[in-house]
Amino acid sequence: MQLIDYDNALVVRGFDGYAPSDRKQMINHGYRYVARKNNSMWQQATKTFTVNPGDPPIPMAGASQLGADDIVQIDVITDPYRKKLLVMRQDVFERKWYPLDLTDPQNASASPDWYYVYDSNIYLLAPPQNVIQVRVDFQNFLPDMVADTDIPATPQILDEVILDAALVRAHRRAHEIDLAQEAQARIDDAIMDIFADDVWTMAEQQERVVPDNQWL
Repeated sequence: MQLIDYDNALVVRGFDGYAPSDRKQMINHGYRYVARKNNSMWQQATKTFTVNPGDPPIPMAGASQLGADDIVQIDVITDPYRKKLLVMRQDVFERKWYPLDLTDPQNASASPDWYYVYDSNIYLLAPPQNVIQVRVDFQNFLPDMVADTDIPATPQILDEVILDAALVRAHRRAHEIDLAQEAQARIDDAIMDIFADDVWTMAEQQERVVPDNQWL
């Protein structure tokens, strides 16, 4: 569902008297509540970047979904250079690499071994002499839905749960406590069902993946 779909759903349920900005705030508050309850479904994310010789560092603008504290690991995924990059120490970066022109071919190597995040950029060190791809695994950032066409970062299975979470806030503001409690109960049931499915899946994976050596 898009933000406009959630808003329309509140309108047809009788909350057209609220200002559009207030309805969107309720939707986003409900969205964040549901996302916190199910962060394993959206928090782990991956981006792949193609890096050419002479490219500047990989930018991480404030609106992007990457931050220095959010990066889990960075891997070169191009043959024959596949490897996990190590995090360079700050003092080494500042002394050895920061003063250099990293777009200069003489400062490049076949493939980087290290990375460092500085000033909203990912520096690959030493910069590559060949075209490579790097995969960045990171903790996803959860922005508010602002534009009408924005969609949640959470899976579609949670769309109805997010709507119920928005209804909880709308009913509370209207002092409709019983209706708010009913919507909250639907949320709790849905979340428990998802948790139960996750537990069952993990139990099945354990049985199927781990060899049974007890008979030896």
